[in-house]
Amino acid sequence: MNEGVIVAISLPLMAASIVIGFFLFLYKSKVRKLDALVKIVELGGNVDPEMMKMLSTGNTNYKTDYRYGLIWLAVGIPLFLGVLFDDGADGGIAFTLVPILVGIAFLISGKYKLREPD
Repeated sequence: MNEGVIVAISLPLMAASIVIGFFLFLYKSKVRKLDALVKIVELGGNVDPEMMKMLSTGNTNYKTDYRYGLIWLAVGIPLFLGVLFDDGADGGIAFTLVPILVGIAFLISGKYKLREPD
């Protein structure tokens, strides 16, 4: 079979599956939060604004940002070095800088969240 046909079919399918998976993840996380609120109310508890804030924000502290930044850098730096030392890849360097810059942005975000008062 022709490689062009395989690529033309598989790329849109993969992109669609990524988008569908992302929205499914968001839906399931919102359903989990709603189920937690329903159980609290069923057991006779009160839902105050502080609890709603806790359920809506999730775990976004500086350690999480540092972890995400290091993961993005761990992906971006080997890609960058692989493309840099490859002779035939001239336009790939800009593509490989994206994960590096995202990793740096997460590290900077974690640094500023560390300074914020709780």
